[in-house]
Amino acid sequence: MYKALLVDDDETILERLAAKMPWRDAGFEVAALAAGGESALQQVKRHRPHVVLTDIMMPQMDGLELAKRMRRDYPQVAMAVMSAYDEFAYARDAMKFGVKGYLLKPVLRDEFAELFGRIAAELDTAAVAHGAEPERPHVVPASQNPYVAAAMRYVHERYEEAVRLETVAGQLHLNANYFSSLFKQETGYSFIDYLNEYRIGRARQLLLRTEDKISDIAVMVGFPNFSHFNRMFKRSTGETPLEYRHSHATVAASVRSRRG
Repeated sequence: MYKALLVDDDETILERLAAKMPWRDAGFEVAALAAGGESALQQVKRHRPHVVLTDIMMPQMDGLELAKRMRRDYPQVAMAVMSAYDEFAYARDAMKFGVKGYLLKPVLRDEFAELFGRIAAELDTAAVAHGAEPERPHVVPASQNPYVAAAMRYVHERYEEAVRLETVAGQLHLNANYFSSLFKQETGYSFIDYLNEYRIGRARQLLLRTEDKISDIAVMVGFPNFSHFNRMFKRSTGETPLEYRHSHATVAASVRSRRG
């Protein structure tokens, strides 16, 4: 999971953003909250987030100054900004500091999902370009619960197959309903959502690293129904598989040439 830092001088807004936005669906976890720009810089140093989402209008150090400082000191961290409608010009000015996008307050879930799905996809691409694995295919850290850990290993080893919750529960000698609740409690995901996110993560890698047909990739990662694969991929990344491949074509070609 990628880490996000949220910055706003309004504590209520911070708590609402952290609790109500679909962070996990976009591939993120909220690592920390900050009440202003100076605090944000301290939290960046402590938590090393992948992205910072900041309000524009704040006392002392506003969002524009924070974006400027971040670009200078932490250029690898993605920036996104929030603003009220009448602050739109400020949000537009932030783009010159490398800000990936902006959200109008009150933040809507659909707009949030589109922006952070795109940011996560860019982070995936950057990871692959530097020879690392994207953060999102594994979805959550390994569980300390032995049953859940075993189920996650099962997914990682057999995601190409027709994996069913009942089958995995049977392998673990657990009641299916109990296993489903346990998995959700431990990971924050339903078993099926975890399986689908892992499969989509593998599909992203194949889209970047190979020239295989998208329909073949769908089958390789366990989606024999191509329409279902398209829907799941877009829900996870904000793009269709074809859009994802085209938007990352340059990086994909570079990765393939280095591997060739």
